[in-house]
Amino acid sequence: MSIKAIIVDDDPKSRELIHIFCKSYSDNKIHVLDLCHSVDSAILSIEKHQPDLVFLDIDMPKKNGFELLNHFTRVPFEIVFVTGHDNQYTRALEISALNYLMKPINPLNIKSIIDHFEKKKALDTSVNQIAILKNNLRNEKTTLVIPDKDGFKVLTVNDIISCETGNGSGKCKIETTKGNIVISKPMNKMIQLLPSSIFLSVSSSAIINKKMVESFNGKEFNLKMNNGRIIKVSERFFNKKELIDALSN
Repeated sequence: MSIKAIIVDDDPKSRELIHIFCKSYSDNKIHVLDLCHSVDSAILSIEKHQPDLVFLDIDMPKKNGFELLNHFTRVPFEIVFVTGHDNQYTRALEISALNYLMKPINPLNIKSIIDHFEKKKALDTSVNQIAILKNNLRNEKTTLVIPDKDGFKVLTVNDIISCETGNGSGKCKIETTKGNIVISKPMNKMIQLLPSSIFLSVSSSAIINKKMVESFNGKEFNLKMNNGRIIKVSERFFNKKELIDALSN
């Protein structure tokens, strides 16, 4: 498979470095069609070349990488974001399970990007992950994309009832209205991925959907979820009044 690619970065050294790494580490699978220094030049190049893959710097002057996405109603190419900052942008990318390169760039990551690209192309899916990303960046997290061994699963946030972990396994069990899945994600990462307006950490091992709570047992200090699941609340996290206030907000 020949992958048509465009590199968009305001730094000429960074553009050329990615170009060199693509030629050296892609096993001739990536064919770079153009090197662009700005969002405006990239839009023209994308419309001309119709690439499969775009390496896109996030932090550029005048217009940043996300503004390029806003130009397109439908994004028919895969994005590899390039960033030198481990900040809210990389958290947004993690939520949407998209590729990104951290500067300084490790050339071996080019190989993993190709593997990921080919796996996604092999999946016949109608999921538009760019739209999901845009929603997440606007804090409208309606969808969560969870990678798995075959590709990824897409969860509707409002369908999630609870997330629990235990026994120090590092595994998180996500209960939803449509079934359960187990992923390798610690609880402190899960709470970052879920909107705080809906989800609440009630202990170090449990996160609940406030809209899915059926009742609270003050004697046992636990919550009954609407699927019948009983979840213990840590008294180190809340007293009764604090819990009522947290669930009411």
